[in-house]
Amino acid sequence: MHKRLSLKPAVLVLTALVISMPLANVWSADDASQKSAERKAATDLKKKLGKALSSGDVKDGKYELSQDEMAMDCRRMTGSMKITINRLKDAASRQGGSVLAESAHKVAPLITQGSTASADRQSSLARERAKLDAYNRHLASRNCKTLDIDAELARANEPLPKY
Repeated sequence: MHKRLSLKPAVLVLTALVISMPLANVWSADDASQKSAERKAATDLKKKLGKALSSGDVKDGKYELSQDEMAMDCRRMTGSMKITINRLKDAASRQGGSVLAESAHKVAPLITQGSTASADRQSSLARERAKLDAYNRHLASRNCKTLDIDAELARANEPLPKY
């Protein structure tokens, strides 16, 4: 065999590299504890992200809070109210669709056997407003700071900051 094609130098170099590298601990008790820690982290993340709250119902023009909503603390309920207020302010600033478009939006779920819960824009907005009033009453009953909903809705949308 030719001297340049000899594998001895390559084998020696590879052997030296393998010996100089730290050995990986493939089978150890730490592996099981690491998997356990990963599972715990995933469970904690699920708890942190939480689940969607069940929604209450509108009966006789008043919104009735669900058990999940009643269990919210003051801070979370106030935050939810602020988000809803911003959603209502945005909806007020948008133009409504044409009569034809609104009719099609109401009829399409009937044809496809889908939900008609959000088919009527005005009833959805009225439901959101009733929800805000119910949240405010609940905050007052818990001696939490309430929001002036009418003043918040009347305030103009603040422009987004430029970065």
